[in-house]
Amino acid sequence: MRATLMLNPNCSEAVFRFFTVDPEQIRAILQAYADEVSSSFSVPPLKHPEDVEQIGFPACNHDAECFFEPDLKAFVLRVGNNDLETRQATKFVKSLGIVVEEAETSPDLDKKYARDCTCGIQFFDGYANRKVTLSRNSLLELNPAK
Repeated sequence: MRATLMLNPNCSEAVFRFFTVDPEQIRAILQAYADEVSSSFSVPPLKHPEDVEQIGFPACNHDAECFFEPDLKAFVLRVGNNDLETRQATKFVKSLGIVVEEAETSPDLDKKYARDCTCGIQFFDGYANRKVTLSRNSLLELNPAK
């Protein structure tokens, strides 16, 4: 059982699915988010993509947790979004060009991982490699990468 200590309770968090299994890329993505929400946290090197499940870091309203999804060749990050104001981590992920899905546009991702409401905040709106799931049986890719 996990408990989350909230210093500034708020009902808002972000849930992202990043489609990569490269341990160095995973670590870099997590470090970008850790830098944005908790500048004192250093993400350790990962030997295997499944090691991501051992990573968590403090955030203002919901501490970060990670989940590995081997069947999708992806990992999920859920983190309180009160601290994601500068969007530097979002910019970094966009620079990698990987496919990203977020709970705001993926009801299944939201239902499976969100601990609280995601409050309508979209971080990857307009990003070419963003996946949008309309329902369990329907997937629409907005502006798929060439």
